[in-house]
Amino acid sequence: MDWRFDRLNGALSAVVVCRQPPRCNGRGQKRRVAELEYRWAAHMDSKIVNRSIRDRIWPRLRDRGFVSSSRSAWRHHTDRVDVVNFRSFNSYNAQVIGCTTFSFAVNLGCYLLSIPPSDEPARIKQNGGRPIPAEYQCHFRSRLSPSIPQPQLNSTDIWFIEDSGKNLDSSLDDVWANLQRTGLQWFEQFANPNDVLRILLTEQEQMSRLWGFGNNSSPLRHYLIGYVARSLGDAPIAAEHLQAASASQSFMSIQERLVFDARAAAQQIIGPERR
Repeated sequence: MDWRFDRLNGALSAVVVCRQPPRCNGRGQKRRVAELEYRWAAHMDSKIVNRSIRDRIWPRLRDRGFVSSSRSAWRHHTDRVDVVNFRSFNSYNAQVIGCTTFSFAVNLGCYLLSIPPSDEPARIKQNGGRPIPAEYQCHFRSRLSPSIPQPQLNSTDIWFIEDSGKNLDSSLDDVWANLQRTGLQWFEQFANPNDVLRILLTEQEQMSRLWGFGNNSSPLRHYLIGYVARSLGDAPIAAEHLQAASASQSFMSIQERLVFDARAAAQQIIGPERR
């Protein structure tokens, strides 16, 4: 056991470093000693947060069908992709919010595969031939909120990580508790495409629960309704809303395709009458 003096957060601190701990039997104990040295001897940064997310959150989500990168995880269905994302903050945003740069928010998203990209060229990344959209590219979005006291922060949807990092593990445990309690259930509302169409036709955005699909009668809402209805074979609703989206001229990079799809949906309605 060694003593080392480091300057942490502007203060000179004594740090205990276990080089060769006694009775360090087994890989588990050695790994824990290494984690302690890494966590407390080094200055806290986002790399440590990434490592803790990888160790404490991603294995649990993998058991539920997700695949992951450093900050995002995806679960693929035949008609949609579920997304869980840990959002970090740069120095400017952290200063404005009043948090550290290694604090984080946890975002949820659902990306519908029946809806073509609303701009070209499409920028949805692929991994092994499967789309891995960013959370902000999802058609439906939400955000989790901490359930533990955070007196240092006014925001209700950010996990504040202290400079020392000593509350990182407890914060990630709270994230997992929130995912189990509400997060994973949030995805279930999109399991039935008919329910998705109902949400688009009738519900308002709620920034505390569900957003990303535009206000009622907005060009984006028309666009989403039109393509979801088309995937369900509902030509009248598809034609009405694809025509409205086209008329808005809000999707100029794909206007030709949008006009074609609107006419095709309308033709499905009038076609049998002409025959």
